[in-house]
Amino acid sequence: MPHALLRTSLTLASVVLATAAMLGAPRTTEVATAAPAPATAKAQTTIISATFDSTKRGKVDAKSFRSLVGPTNKNASAYLGMTYRKDYRGSGNVVRTKLAGGKFIQSKGEGRGNVLMVKLPGAYDSACMSYDIRFAAPFDFSAGGKLPGFVGVAPGTSPSTPEGGGSTAHGWSGRLMWLGSKMWKFVRDAHRSNMVVTYLYHPGQDREYGDNVSWGASFVPGKWHHVRQCHVMNTIGKADGVLQTWFDNDLVMDQRDVVYRTDPAVHITHFDWSVFRGGNSTTWAGEKNAFVDMDNLKITAAV
Repeated sequence: MPHALLRTSLTLASVVLATAAMLGAPRTTEVATAAPAPATAKAQTTIISATFDSTKRGKVDAKSFRSLVGPTNKNASAYLGMTYRKDYRGSGNVVRTKLAGGKFIQSKGEGRGNVLMVKLPGAYDSACMSYDIRFAAPFDFSAGGKLPGFVGVAPGTSPSTPEGGGSTAHGWSGRLMWLGSKMWKFVRDAHRSNMVVTYLYHPGQDREYGDNVSWGASFVPGKWHHVRQCHVMNTIGKADGVLQTWFDNDLVMDQRDVVYRTDPAVHITHFDWSVFRGGNSTTWAGEKNAFVDMDNLKITAAV
């Protein structure tokens, strides 16, 4: 699956990017400068909070996941490769996703990763999501993969539409992603194994397969990281949408010129729990089994 890297001007965090094709790379990449976290546009209320501590350890099932996170897939096969396991930071549990060696999202069976589209309890114009994430060491970041984030669609539009090369006329998506050094020259030039980006589908995006907006940060195998991302929808006809991201509590992006929507019926409507490698070819697969742990999901919104 091709991707583009978005060149953008940020208010409080400087990230220099360049446009790239699937195997291309930006000319320069700078680590964003941390800044004090600004207040969101409106006061936020917690609408989803999931620690997974009350679950029984073992395979993740639809009933327990839906009760904690929200309405999503009922099919047991959607949860293959997901387990509740002990949180070795202390008490409680985390959700572990198995990414099998040689597999990517278009493979079959356990280890291909998971996509669970969660319907939010309302439609919002300002919302934030955060979670803890750990890539179990050793981890082969390979070419890259998707991580959870928000989706927004107009009534009657499938939440899967503004993803994977779909139309952004009536929706947008803002999942996280890691880009691996196997494919991305700018990651290798920065002497890193991976770089974190917001994988943004939106009207006016540079390429068919969305824009990658770099955080200037990288995941460290074996270390827990805390990620947070906030969106404020743009006014129709104006480029005044907000995208803010934090990595381990440091603000790394504060963009205030995003166009999320041209349709006034589009809001923030879903949370996409995506954890998989890909991409649409074996190039994205890792060589060996790998594991991603997640915990402490929190979603807030201006209600």
